[in-house]
Order: sequence, then structure tokens, then C-alpha cells
Amino acid sequence: MAKKIIFEQGRTFGEFSLLTNYTPADCKITDINLETKLTEKFSLHIPLLSAAMTSVTGFDMALALGKEGGLGILPVRLSTAEQSEIVRKIKKYEMNFVEEPITLRENATIDEALRLIEQHGHSKIPIVDRNNTFLGVFIYQHYLESDLGVENIVTAAAISPNDKKILICRNPEISVSEAKKTLRKECKKYLIVLDEQSRLIKLAFEKDVEKIKVGAAITTYEDWEGRVEENTAAGVDLFVLDTSDAYSEFVAQLLQKYKSKNIPIPICAGNIITADGAEFLIEHGADMLKVGMSSGSICSTQRVKATGRAPMTALIEIGMIRDDYFRRKGKYIPIIMDGGIKSSADMIIALSIADAIMMGGYFNRFYEAAAEKLDANGKETLNENKMVRVATWGEGSLRARNLDRYGHANKNTFFEEGVEGSVSYFGRLKPNLKKDLMKIRAALSNSGSKTLQSFRKNAIIELNSLHSSDITAKTHSIIEKAY
Repeated sequence: MAKKIIFEQGRTFGEFSLLTNYTPADCKITDINLETKLTEKFSLHIPLLSAAMTSVTGFDMALALGKEGGLGILPVRLSTAEQSEIVRKIKKYEMNFVEEPITLRENATIDEALRLIEQHGHSKIPIVDRNNTFLGVFIYQHYLESDLGVENIVTAAAISPNDKKILICRNPEISVSEAKKTLRKECKKYLIVLDEQSRLIKLAFEKDVEKIKVGAAITTYEDWEGRVEENTAAGVDLFVLDTSDAYSEFVAQLLQKYKSKNIPIPICAGNIITADGAEFLIEHGADMLKVGMSSGSICSTQRVKATGRAPMTALIEIGMIRDDYFRRKGKYIPIIMDGGIKSSADMIIALSIADAIMMGGYFNRFYEAAAEKLDANGKETLNENKMVRVATWGEGSLRARNLDRYGHANKNTFFEEGVEGSVSYFGRLKPNLKKDLMKIRAALSNSGSKTLQSFRKNAIIELNSLHSSDITAKTHSIIEKAY
């Protein structure tokens, strides 16, 4: 007879709804701050991490997500040298000028501007005349707060060159270092560089001044110390102890040794799915916990060895452990939810408990993903206009054979715990991410929460029945128009 049988069904994110709460006037979508604090000295501007999967996170993904304020986790299937070289390149990444910025003509419609924003994700587009003379800036947020329709020309919604919100430099030879100093001194978000005839030369953005954060995965196998040493020297910001089951003696031994070395980089340990597992990792010094097993889109662990748990059930149980530990000890141990998150709605429900979320399938769909991009015939292509699918594979698949992550002693014990396939191509990361972050901010606004910390304290979520989910979470009684 099994030691314990749980008859309550496991729950996923899509089974819950977020209830509204009172929204004060200073809690509009534009007021919402999505920063998440993972340690006393380590925060992210947005609560998103890309998974340590070889089909997902390489240099391009880590750089693109890092520039948006998230964190790419370099997979352990990369060699130590490859990991540390990517970390080094990202840390050396310098703010540079946008030398040939996308622009709009003065007679362009707002509809044209919105299409550019949709395509590229830029929220600010300079407006110029036929001679490239700078006339102003179309700012997406400024437009949203106006009452103009899409039929209006962009100049009606633009901020003029004389507006104090715009920082202009009339020195085309300005250096990157001078641009950095100017942005910091003036506390502006962007700098527009013109020549003496007021022609647009280039742009610089404040967000590119910050150092980009990047993380690296390690396992419990014997090369972990070398990985830690080299990545620390390269400037890594977070180590993720990435095992399929972190409730083990091997993990305890690693955490004990890691902490004894006084390594200055925080370590996230996972994955776990039970309260006992959470208490175990906290007891052994994990700085944050990673939750999830068999809920990833490419994971077959539940199918092949019946091991796993519904992601929301695991998250709720471990969230209770985190909160109870904080009440008793005064120390807060953040949670990163890993797996089973398919949409902005899933992200919102997960963030009612988790401090951040890690996703593989979500990021795998974008141009910056490490995997091959495929055309309509399934052939690899470098032509962005022909990209239709993106290759994907699990770390436990035949292609990856990540023996360390899944605890295999050698190749003789290996069996698949992940599949290989492809996902639909969604385009560039930035515009897609911006849309989903806007949806998250809107949900926090509806709940009356200006920050993720207050959201975790004040959110009210409700379990739906299967029938109610069909009504509230899906369109019904209609044939939707395809665009």
C-alpha cells in the first residue's frame, strides 16, 4: 500500500480566475511596476526568466530578454567555456547608438505607426520630413492617453521637438560615453542626436546604459565547481542548480559546499514539487526555489515514469511553506515557477504566488531562440520572412540527452523524458513580450495592486468548474473573425 494517497485533483493555472478588487486612481496600467526582488541585492525589472534549454537560451535570447529587464539562463548542455564566454559577451555589451532608426513621415497615419509598433516593439518613433528634418516623436503611451483615432496623422499625437520631455543633442560626433553621461545627468529615457540643420542622425536609450543580467545553470555533477568559478569570473548574476528532482542528497551536498565557499552569487535550487522538498532546500541554504515537474510542454516525465505534479497545486503548497518560513524566521525565500505556463493569463495566476516565472515554450517561439527556424516545408531558413516554425526539444530528449539533469549514471541508464518537435514562429521577442507585459499590468491594475509584492498579498483567485471555464475562459457561441 502506498504511504499516502491524495484524492484531491491537481490544478493548473487555467483553472483559476483572478477576481477584481478596488482600483484607486493612481493604479492605472501605466502606474504598475513589475520589478521583482529575488535577493537583497538582486532584482529584475520584469519577473521573467528563459529556461535553461538548448533550444531556447543562447547569446541572442539572453541578450534580448536581458535588455528588456528579464533574465536568460544559459543551459548546462553548453560547455563551461561556452557558458562563460556568453556571460562575458553580455557583460561587455555596451550601449550603442541606433544609427538608422525607424522613422515616420509627417503625413503618416496613426494606423501606420501602430503597425510599426506591432512589428518592432518600439514605443517611440521619430517623425521626420522628406529631408530627414526632425519634427517630433510619436510616443505610444502618449497616444493611448489621447482621444485620437487611427485615422489621424501622427503629428497630431506627436510630442514636438520643443517639449521638455525630449532630450536633444546637436552634436553628431557625440560619443557613447558622453551620451551615457548626458542621459544620467538629465534623467531622461532617450537622447535624439541631430545635426546643425536639425536632421535626425541617431538615437540613444537610457535602458541600454544598465548592465544586462544573465544566469547560468549548473548540476550536481563533479564539474560544477569549475563552472561556478569561470562564470563568476565572467560576471554571471545568478546560478540555477537545475535538476529534474532537487529533493536529493546530491543537492544537499552541493548547497552545503557552495555556501561554505562564500560565493558572492545567489543560487536558485530546483526543481521541487512538494512541501517537504521546499523545506529541504531552504534548510540547506537555497537562496530561491524553482518549482515544477512534468508540466513543461516538451516534458514526458509523467508519461514514462509517473512522476510529476500539476503546476498550480505544487506552487500553492510551496508558497505556503515560503510564507510560513518568513513568518517564523523573518527570511523570505523567493519562488520561481518553472513549466506549464502557456499564456499571459497563466503568467498572471502564477504571479499571484510566485516571485518570478521561467518559461521555455513561450520563448522558444521567437526569432532570438537558439533553435533552428524552419520554413513552410520544414527546412531550416535564415530568411526571417520565410520562418513559419521553430525547432524545439526537451533536455531529456534523444537530441539533448541531458543525463546530468535527470540523474542518469551514464548512457546505459538513459531513457527519454522529453520530446522533439517544433512550435509556431511568433516573430521577434520584444513586441510580443511588450503586449503580454501590458496584459499583466492590466490584471494588477484590476486587482488594485501597483507592485508584484502587493499583488501576492492582495490577489484573490478562484477555482473554476470545468463548465465555468468553458464560459469564462473561452469565446463561445461565435465564429471568430480571422485576421
